[in-house]
Amino acid sequence: MQYDADSPEAYLDQIDDDWRRDRLLAIRAMLLAVPGVLEGVGYGMLRYERAGEAFAHLNAQKGYVGLYIGDVAKLDPDGEISAGLNCGKGCVRVRKRDDLEAVRGLVVRKAGA
Repeated sequence: MQYDADSPEAYLDQIDDDWRRDRLLAIRAMLLAVPGVLEGVGYGMLRYERAGEAFAHLNAQKGYVGLYIGDVAKLDPDGEISAGLNCGKGCVRVRKRDDLEAVRGLVVRKAGA
């Protein structure tokens, strides 16, 4: 889903107050904890940049929270960190009961890359 927002605050105001909001806010805090990351809005979702380059995008979809973090296979070649997560090539689809520590591991790995 794309939201019509021009600031992170406007984006967050449009998110329903359910489990997706809780998950999105938890992942958002992980991303904002990365040194040098700046938050904005792009492509109808939250955008995170570091050193002037795209770092990640975050979006609440109908049945999951999408974390667009780049090539997951390059970040976690052996699949050890992302085991148990629903991953596409560049997206992690975080559902209600997913382990957020695994998501944190991917964010930390991306920050160190």
